[in-house]
Amino acid sequence: MSFKGVIINKLNGGLGRRNASEDNIFILAACMPLTGTSLVAYKSQELLQVSDAEALGVNAAFDANEKVLVYNEIKEFFTYCPDGILHLIPCAEDLTPSALVALDDFKTAVRNIPEGKVIGIMNTTTTVPDIDDEVEPVQTFVNNFKSEFRYIDAVILEGKGEDAAITPIANYPDLRAKNAPNVSVSIAQDPSVASIDAAYTKYAAVGSVLGMLAVRQVNENLGSVDILNKPDDFKGREDYPLTIDGSTSWEAAQLSDGNPFETLSNADQKSLTDSGYIYAGSFNGYGGVFFNNAPTCVEKADDFAYIENNRVWNKATRLIRNTLLPKVRGIVKKDPTTGFIKSSTIADWNSRLNKALETMITDNEISGFDFYINPKQVLAEDSPLKVKGQILVDGIVFEFEVDLGLTNEL
Repeated sequence: MSFKGVIINKLNGGLGRRNASEDNIFILAACMPLTGTSLVAYKSQELLQVSDAEALGVNAAFDANEKVLVYNEIKEFFTYCPDGILHLIPCAEDLTPSALVALDDFKTAVRNIPEGKVIGIMNTTTTVPDIDDEVEPVQTFVNNFKSEFRYIDAVILEGKGEDAAITPIANYPDLRAKNAPNVSVSIAQDPSVASIDAAYTKYAAVGSVLGMLAVRQVNENLGSVDILNKPDDFKGREDYPLTIDGSTSWEAAQLSDGNPFETLSNADQKSLTDSGYIYAGSFNGYGGVFFNNAPTCVEKADDFAYIENNRVWNKATRLIRNTLLPKVRGIVKKDPTTGFIKSSTIADWNSRLNKALETMITDNEISGFDFYINPKQVLAEDSPLKVKGQILVDGIVFEFEVDLGLTNEL
């Protein structure tokens, strides 16, 4: 017998610390020339700040020389989400979104960024009149990745404007008539950017959309006037607009065909939102420019009609999958009396699932959840264990309606 006496083992996890969230790791796929850069087509580059892009040769001069807005979109991403991570995938020029996502080289590049949650696709050849034909092939790309257990929250397409403005607004293609719940189209345009060069007059913002999504929690709407966790330079403000004080960024807004927001009637604005477009505008009498909403290209009745619905579901799915994987092909104890799954085993699985989803409660991302595992299940190679789960998502207030009157006494 030895003289160890007392043995003390070091435990870990009692402080409740967690690794940094990966919710703000995004991808920008840019159809672009590579002249003057050190980029290689379909080889991604991780960017932690704007200077990383500049070191690769993607700077203001590159945009000006090549008549593209790649640097501008990167800069806008980090303007709105300074703590985000952006993976740049340079792609061949003169591609439609559907042609891009069909390329094996592009799929491989996306696979090599397993932590990337949202993809922005910019500078393709497709304009708004034809964008509705592109969203379902892009959804197929998302679905194929889902079959590999890779969950992409959203793909943001640049809806470039046509030479002539679409009139009336009701003639915009109806994206809500499509079946692409993980795809969204931006037709938002910053006039200060569009006016820099004639080549930019029909561009639609993608970097701003990505940045404003990345800075938000997964349950927040892209169009929210304020956000839960503002960057340090904006703390103390009661809102988080696209407009940047001291610069010309988003002093106003227009559609990608150059149609100013001020010319849109309330009916026009509602029509664009109802048709599933992301655009930017202002509240009368309130300073700043904001996005209208976060619609996806599926009917409004669908559970995944807004980007935040997909982000919440996907995050929960990743947590659940990573929680249950260690138990795959593990032993399942049975109750000797009934022959069904032992109650202690059910309790252990439930405890693990609850612990995983409690992190989303703690982070103020969902309102609640529930899991149920029926013990009366026969398990076999072709009979998976069935778990029923529900997530109580937060509501979004889109408008307030106040009844206000005058009175002589209260």
